[in-house]
Amino acid sequence: MSLEKGWNNLPFKNITLTLDDFPSSLKIVQLSDLHITPKVNLHHLEEMVEQINQINPDLVLFSGDILQSAAHKVQKQLESFRSLRAKSYYVTGNHDIVYGAKNLQIIMQESGVELLDNTIVHLDIQGVKLQLAGLGDRYSFMRGINRDTKKLFASLHPELPTILLAHQPKDVSLIGESRVDLQLSGHTHGGQIYPFSLLVKLAQPYFSGVYKHNKTTLYVNNGIGYWGVQIRYKAPREIAVLTIN
Repeated sequence: MSLEKGWNNLPFKNITLTLDDFPSSLKIVQLSDLHITPKVNLHHLEEMVEQINQINPDLVLFSGDILQSAAHKVQKQLESFRSLRAKSYYVTGNHDIVYGAKNLQIIMQESGVELLDNTIVHLDIQGVKLQLAGLGDRYSFMRGINRDTKKLFASLHPELPTILLAHQPKDVSLIGESRVDLQLSGHTHGGQIYPFSLLVKLAQPYFSGVYKHNKTTLYVNNGIGYWGVQIRYKAPREIAVLTIN
């Protein structure tokens, strides 16, 4: 069905990616653009978490815009992520900055989801070593938050498989010669409503799905939630289940 309204399903989408020099069989659930408001049913989020646990991913990664309301107004919804069994990380999106990134960080951290803004973590997953990097949203400066992208990319270990979590797909242009095998982004909603999506494409060259930028594979997630009206047309919601082989 082309027309979607509200949170009436859990749209898991399986994607297989083949990356050179990257460990195989890594499974990631990417959640993007939830835009949570008090109207988002807590039971729906709890069911989503339960189904993610059944998938048994190695990582759960949130690529920004978790909020569409002040964090304290949706605390119960955010606390549903406490039940995630896999290691979980997030980066802030532009809406998170508007609605309160600091309070979001407090609740998410208490719920076991770590903030990755402008940070690198080294992971050992089933004996495979890799690095996970995150960029805070490019509008962070509006809240006096500095993101030193040159320093971040210069700190990456060139021999380690690398995943970058960045809300806005355009940030792929900042990677330069650094090793980033995979970037996971959202932000665009796949345009959300056709034909408005045609205008979004003009501003967002990386719009929806899989792209290749130099040596980096980029996946742009359509997201789960809504901005503005609670309708999608020809831009389906998704919870991405990414398998790297």
